[in-house]
Amino acid sequence: MDWFAQTIESANAQGLGLDGKTALQELAAAKGLGAVEYEVTDSGPDHDKSFTAIANVGAEKFAPGTGKSKREAEQLAARNAYDQLLAR
Repeated sequence: MDWFAQTIESANAQGLGLDGKTALQELAAAKGLGAVEYEVTDSGPDHDKSFTAIANVGAEKFAPGTGKSKREAEQLAARNAYDQLLAR
């Protein structure tokens, strides 16, 4: 366990143990950036839909995420926004 302690601690500090939406929500709250909302659109036939989500933090929009479900698209969009906000 001693071998992994530093890696686990680092991952937790970066929000890697959380899902993308939770990590983004916590980061936005910690930085006082306002509410996180998602714009979700779909395309394709009913049997083969594709979803695209854009995370909005306050008034700022971030890179979209795309997936086969709304949840997957939102998770990817949240991770994109999280990565961009963390880099600032």
